Amino acid sequence: MKRKSKQKDPLPLISPDGGETVYEQNRDGTRGKLISQTQLARDIETETDESEMVGVEAIKLRREYPTLQKAWDKYKTVWHLINEQNDW
Repeated sequence: MKRKSKQKDPLPLISPDGGETVYEQNRDGTRGKLISQTQLARDIETETDESEMVGVEAIKLRREYPTLQKAWDKYKTVWHLINEQNDW
């Protein structure tokens, strides 16, 4: 007597950004496990995460924490040095 395999049907795939990021779609319609993500999608995610590091609130925070301001100044210096070097 053979047992029936209880293999589940594969879940459908969804992509909220035109294929850059692909998720399994849970049976209830929600976004499930991340299947793949392009470098562009990861870069956009990083941009979103880092966007709070600029603007008026970030400036206030750097004023409140001098160590953060010193690190920001070093970052800006390195940023400008690299960008100027790439302009040659």
